[in-house]
Amino acid sequence: MSRKQFLLSATLFILTFITTTFIGGSGFEQFYATHTTIYNFSFWVGGLTYSIPLMAILFSHEMGHYLTARKYGLVVTPPYFVPAPTLIGTFGAFIRIKSPFFGKRELFDVGISGPIAGFVVAVPVLITGLFLSRIIMVSPAPGSFINFGQPVLYTLLEPVFFPHVPAGGDVLLHPTAFAGWIGMLVTSLNLLPVGQLDGGHIAYAVFGKKANRISFSLIGVLAVLSYFYEGWLLWIGLLLILGLRHPALPYALEELDPTRKKLAILAIVIFILSFMPVPIKL
Repeated sequence: MSRKQFLLSATLFILTFITTTFIGGSGFEQFYATHTTIYNFSFWVGGLTYSIPLMAILFSHEMGHYLTARKYGLVVTPPYFVPAPTLIGTFGAFIRIKSPFFGKRELFDVGISGPIAGFVVAVPVLITGLFLSRIIMVSPAPGSFINFGQPVLYTLLEPVFFPHVPAGGDVLLHPTAFAGWIGMLVTSLNLLPVGQLDGGHIAYAVFGKKANRISFSLIGVLAVLSYFYEGWLLWIGLLLILGLRHPALPYALEELDPTRKKLAILAIVIFILSFMPVPIKL
């Protein structure tokens, strides 16, 4: 890691920490109706209940990739966070692997390490957030609020914390729960078996060139889902730009061992638990 890379990574981390804390402060104020402003110290302290768990999820995901890549001697940049004035305060984080992959094992290990590491952190964050969340009675006019989709894991956990939601009631997510929700979304998007996404790496390591067929098939699935959530059209466009085909490997005939094949099944389970067909609905 060069000094320039470290400074850039640290600067982006700090900026993203500020933007996510701001978003978290707004959510904390709304959740507790504290009527504080950005000029109050408590606004920023409250924002930490969102920014710290979210940054921890993203950091764990990228460090999973980073440490595994370094294990194989690959040239890789440190994690770069992307601050943004969005609903979540960031466009996520990424690393750049500047060395080519040679075999399926290193491709698989680097691809799967990020989603597993991020998911392991996201699950307790979501559980903690649900513990802090509460039920409210709502009677909004149609289209006056945002509905967030529910990943399978959330659907399984909600009855544990809220076994009796009255008619007209809904669960108001604590900022920490929202951070866990974003962790689920990020994990599922990265595990899409397309191109050079994490899921694309895993699929190519398992199925070889047949994984390209899976990529093209998934575009068709996302096209159908775009009828219910137009945001999938943006993802289709992005994936087409990035490329649906995974680059070939010099040692493509290498076979994965049984342990890695079991981890591939685990990746599918994690994808199912975290995926949301309609992430946001107005």
